[in-house]
Amino acid sequence: MYQEYLPDACLSHLIEVYWVADGRVEYPVQQRILPDGCVDIVFDFGYKNTSGKLQTGLPKLVGTMTSLIEFTYHPGQIQMMGIRFAPGGITAFTTIPIFEITNQDIDLPLSETLFDNSFYEQLPDMDCMQKRITYINQYFLKHLHKLYIPDRQIRHAVSLIQNSYGQLSVKRLAKESCLGERHFERRFKTAIGVSPKTFSNVIRFRSTLRYLETHPQESLFSASIACGYHDLSHMNKEFRRLGNISPSEL
Repeated sequence: MYQEYLPDACLSHLIEVYWVADGRVEYPVQQRILPDGCVDIVFDFGYKNTSGKLQTGLPKLVGTMTSLIEFTYHPGQIQMMGIRFAPGGITAFTTIPIFEITNQDIDLPLSETLFDNSFYEQLPDMDCMQKRITYINQYFLKHLHKLYIPDRQIRHAVSLIQNSYGQLSVKRLAKESCLGERHFERRFKTAIGVSPKTFSNVIRFRSTLRYLETHPQESLFSASIACGYHDLSHMNKEFRRLGNISPSEL
């Protein structure tokens, strides 16, 4: 029911994936959505009315999350899709300070963005998700020349955090970005939605999840040190805070 699709290569620096949840659910299904440092636009195509026309509300802009969200699919026909932007990628399309929507979802505003009515008006009438993805992909490619310029220094800092698996200090990140520490933290939060420390914690958490999956025989203490935590207690605390789970439960 859930699938992901890569964007056009020209958009890969801004968009991580398009995702689709499409199918019939016979009984309630719960999905755990872990924080990832990204902003999503989510479309819910809802239901068909008595005339058979698909109904949909405005797409939702979902801000950067700092903790687990548990989402339940209720019985019936599910037709949802989303655009998951790379960290900071949404700033190419909007001037809204991203920290204003952290841990929130709001109706996608048309003011202060490069989106217009045509962005979503035609989507409900399309007969399959693949056509919708193609349409949105082409919409973005068509508007590439209009994009706002993302903060290059903050994009560089994001790359440093990702490549170090969240293990660099804020002081080191600010220095590598050629910015004063406080100025760096303000600009980072505006573009990403959370502080560089929080974003680093999220990246370390997700890289640790992958590490535990690929090193099932390693002790949790050893894994905690390898992944940059002070000790196992520190890792347990971060897992509870970000994912409401302990490493041992995995």
